Amino acid sequence: MDKPAGLLLFSRERRGHVARPVCHMNNANPILINWRKEQKVFNQNLSLLQKKLEKEAIHDLRVAIKKLRAYLDLYSQLKKVTDPVEAGQQGLLDKTEELFDTIGRQRDVEICLEVLTSFKEETNYSYPQLTLYLQAVLKITKAWSNQEIHGYKNKETKKIAFVLKQDNEIENTGELNQNLQSIIRHSAGETKSKFKKPHLLRKNLKSVYYWINIVNDNSEYHPELLHNILDDLGNWQDKEIALQRIKHFRKDYLPKSFDEYNKLKELEQYIDEKKSMLIKAACNKTRKWIKTIPLS
Repeated sequence: MDKPAGLLLFSRERRGHVARPVCHMNNANPILINWRKEQKVFNQNLSLLQKKLEKEAIHDLRVAIKKLRAYLDLYSQLKKVTDPVEAGQQGLLDKTEELFDTIGRQRDVEICLEVLTSFKEETNYSYPQLTLYLQAVLKITKAWSNQEIHGYKNKETKKIAFVLKQDNEIENTGELNQNLQSIIRHSAGETKSKFKKPHLLRKNLKSVYYWINIVNDNSEYHPELLHNILDDLGNWQDKEIALQRIKHFRKDYLPKSFDEYNKLKELEQYIDEKKSMLIKAACNKTRKWIKTIPLS
């Protein structure tokens, strides 16, 4: 297959915010505009974290990376890249993905502590041993985050921005808008096959949510409803992360003779029930959302 010109240069969301269309200059590359916008958010939060590890900045940096990843994927689909190795796309965000993964370890522990705080109020039990364990693990993951943040060489996002800038074929035209919408509709149509895999369902819908910010008019995709679905799936994901780590702590570390052992078993069942409610609600809303959008 022919290799896309731009890619050959290489050898290798905070909840509560609803996506809005970005105003484009005439014939400007809309993917580049959105890439630069998110690149700025990425750089700002990276700079903040190099000075001090802040929970919100960790979250915002990871959201920025998710958006950059989605924009790169969208660009690849526009260029009809089916083989990332052949096209020279593989590894474009390798170091950034490593950063994402490492600071994600810290973020997961913070999510567990947040979820646990809410369950302490609901169950009227403090889970002292689990809390001590998570606080100890948080110190370790923060050290990993700090090491990765200061060792990260901020080159990859700049290189991709250069590729996007040099690609004269991607301009804000009616044809481009139609191609973007075709990709979005195809991805939305595939959503039905992911109802039994909530993590993949969330990942797919997030990409669509980020992509509709690029089209000239996103109203037909009902971003408010899609945001609401992602909120449910985000809550489901938080509880799934907490549940995995609670089970690991109880089974592998906590002595069975401790009162907290049975309390955690009860908590696990309680979390499972909450998760079931959230995924059922998210799937029902997604079915309704799919019916409201044009898939062809």
